[in-house]
Amino acid sequence: MEHYLGVARENNIGEAQISAVQGIVMAASAGRVNAQMRRVEANTKK
Repeated sequence: MEHYLGVARENNIGEAQISAVQGIVMAASAGRVNAQMRRVEANTKK
């Protein structure tokens, strides 16, 4: 992750843009985990 942040800074990408992307990635990851948990729950109720 540090590598990508360094590259972003080298390309004049600001902290606000970096923070926005980090938030989107974390939200997408959380959504994926929630979907996986729902599938596990649905499969264990059968």
